[in-house]
Amino acid sequence: MKKYISKLIIGVPIVLLLIALALSNREHKTYALSEGFNSYLKPIPSDFETTLIANTEANDSIFFPSTLEDFAIRKLLIFKTFPDENEVKTDFTIELYPTNKALLKDNKAFLTFEIVNDAVLFNHKKKTYGVFKLPLPLIDIEKLVIKNKIKRKIDKPWESVLLLPFKPLDESKTLSNAKQNDIEKKPTLFTSLFTKQLKQYEIKYLPSYLEANNNKVSRFYESIDDFILTNKASLVKITRPKGFWNKFNKKDKTLLKQIEFTGERSKDAEALFDKYLNEDFAFELVFDINKLALYNALKPIFSEDCPAAAYFIYNEDKGILEPFHTTSNCPKEKTLTYLKASEIKDQNYLQVYASAVDEVSQIDLKATLIKDNIEFKNEMALINNKDPKHVFDFDLIRANQRVLSKSLNPSTALKSELISIDKNRMILSVFNTSNYAIDILELSHKNKKTITKLNPGVQIASNVKDTIVINLPRSFENLFVSKKKKVVGFILPRHIYELNMKYRISGVNKTYASSIIPYQKMDEVDDDLFRTPAYINNHKNIVVDDKKKEISFSKDSVVVSAPLVIQKNYTFKLKPGTIVNIIEGGKIISHAPLQFIGTAENPIKVYSSDQRGQGLLVLSEQRRSTLKHVVFDQLRNPTHGSWGVTGAVTFYESPVDLEFIEVKNNKCEDALNIVRAEFTMNQVAISNTQSDAFDGDFVKGTISNCQFDYLGNDAIDVSGSDLIIRNVIISNAGDKGLSAGENSKMTIDTVEISNSEIAVAGKDLSVVDAKNLKISNTKLGFTAFQKKPEFGPSNITVNGISMTGIETKYLIESSSSLFVDNQKIETTQNVKDRMYGVEFGRSSAETRNTPQ
Repeated sequence: MKKYISKLIIGVPIVLLLIALALSNREHKTYALSEGFNSYLKPIPSDFETTLIANTEANDSIFFPSTLEDFAIRKLLIFKTFPDENEVKTDFTIELYPTNKALLKDNKAFLTFEIVNDAVLFNHKKKTYGVFKLPLPLIDIEKLVIKNKIKRKIDKPWESVLLLPFKPLDESKTLSNAKQNDIEKKPTLFTSLFTKQLKQYEIKYLPSYLEANNNKVSRFYESIDDFILTNKASLVKITRPKGFWNKFNKKDKTLLKQIEFTGERSKDAEALFDKYLNEDFAFELVFDINKLALYNALKPIFSEDCPAAAYFIYNEDKGILEPFHTTSNCPKEKTLTYLKASEIKDQNYLQVYASAVDEVSQIDLKATLIKDNIEFKNEMALINNKDPKHVFDFDLIRANQRVLSKSLNPSTALKSELISIDKNRMILSVFNTSNYAIDILELSHKNKKTITKLNPGVQIASNVKDTIVINLPRSFENLFVSKKKKVVGFILPRHIYELNMKYRISGVNKTYASSIIPYQKMDEVDDDLFRTPAYINNHKNIVVDDKKKEISFSKDSVVVSAPLVIQKNYTFKLKPGTIVNIIEGGKIISHAPLQFIGTAENPIKVYSSDQRGQGLLVLSEQRRSTLKHVVFDQLRNPTHGSWGVTGAVTFYESPVDLEFIEVKNNKCEDALNIVRAEFTMNQVAISNTQSDAFDGDFVKGTISNCQFDYLGNDAIDVSGSDLIIRNVIISNAGDKGLSAGENSKMTIDTVEISNSEIAVAGKDLSVVDAKNLKISNTKLGFTAFQKKPEFGPSNITVNGISMTGIETKYLIESSSSLFVDNQKIETTQNVKDRMYGVEFGRSSAETRNTPQ
């Protein structure tokens, strides 16, 4: 008995010790998993870095607050080291206790602010930080009490108190005394910054000042009449600017009714418009286009682009009109979502305007306008001591600058479509979709090699479509080599994707590359597929209902053995049970949206009994198609002369909803191809494909409850797209199950991938966010890398994954990243060189050329 007790006394502590060690290791393991350092993120801003608590190690598992003050800029910052998905979405309530109790209303003890935006992720010293931001008013503050909002039962309450977070402010005084004729306006916070920047560009404006009285602060502007008298100025007032510029662009003489001239030199100003309307007088001889461009570029940054009227001041020395800023009708500061197209359409002006947008989007406004600006700080304090909820947020100004910058960097500013090509020349239809004129510079190869320069370059105005002819050098054919077949020469369906049109925004130096789309045929020849009347509604069983605007077949079973083109302004409608047999190179091109509605008992079937039918191309010009219970079988891609598409079923700039669809046994590169359109796919099955199952180019859509099986290449392959994928099963993919390329965003939930080469691939600035994945019997689980030099690395995040029978789980390039359940996966070099049939996967060229 004593021996047993002795063993028990010795054994229990040992067992407890082992349990403690196990728990310690478990906790350490969980902590380590959360410490995945994401090198793909940006480094933390320098001003945030200085506010980090000196020793953050003790705060790694909790939130910790700090404050930032830089003249008029005040922020509360809340940090979280290695935040998980839920922590990034935490909301906070902030109780602000002001020193001046007069700011409190309804017997409240504090002012309430909230943080409801997600944390922004940054890197700092091998740690990833989530940072929450809140701008704060310029008032004296006794303390801040920060609390997290409890959203779930498992959330733990957190609270922190910052006492005297800022130094006391100097007492703000009234800045001026209002005059009898002055114009009173509710103050916006950016006005004095805007006028200060105008002054740096020597653009004149109406002087203003703030004054506090009783319970409010007002901005008073000098009256325009007083300004004219004091400065002996001559002004031009445009009463309705939008309508004025529309008439000015057209040289419509009725625009004079919208102009008021005031001042000693009114006749001289009026003469400028008379010359413009009646003589060959250039825009830049009426207006100072440099100052006007800068003025119009600056207004949206500072939320001052809501004028009731536009003013110009006559420059006597130059004999020209310059912009003159008076007041704005914008009720408050606002965030731009996009930059509107210029109302002025003069091409010389637009070129200067693009240059001005480029310049002002890059100005360091904090350094030039806010640093050491005591007057502006006093203005903000004056406003906040009457209205503490009207807070200056410098981030809003920077966001507006980024919108301007983005307007000069659109993802698809130039749309280039092939019309025809032979050994000597290429003819393209080019469409400028941007707000600026575009200079087309050259035709280049994908490896950035110049094929031929356009000399002189071609300028395309905003929202204008034009046709250009490019003379090809003798060396053109030598660029395209098939090592497998040992032949040289350009093959349209394969090599058109290797060509780019190089261009730039007129007035801006940065150059871009636009791919060429092989979808158009405009040669004026007898065999013009799109314009020869013989092809329009070319079938004896076609029925055209002009009253309902519908086109259909009169029989339930038809054979299409020649090109059939369905005209636009109708709907192409098939009823349940319809069978369409496309043979002998026949094809269907529909400029009308499709209404193919079958049933489970009587599906619609479109097939090729001789396996030579060329499938379906929809060009409905953004009119939406609906297909339900339809089977596509044994189809090839439509081609005609030098023209061709890659998909057996293709929707080009034609949105579509697909439900209970089957695409199988196609004899071409893509079974289903959607280009530049929105779509939904539900209960779609694609099987036995020669190459890719679904290929999406610049699309936005949802793929749910779908199956992909026995595929020559990829199951789902997208570029420049935004995709949501839910409840999808992929098996026997010859290359990739899911492939996101060229700046795509792919959100994945509950997907099974089995018996395939590669499960998930992210390329060229794409972001893949996945959860609940099941991967089995694949050669490679995940890969992320940069394929094309004009793009960048890729990022994949996965939470909840099961992997069995995987030869190589991860192949991640050093500049890209993969996080699996919050753990960063080790990277490697030269990933691209190991892909595309070299070590992993299968090249698309290999599957394209597979005999069928």
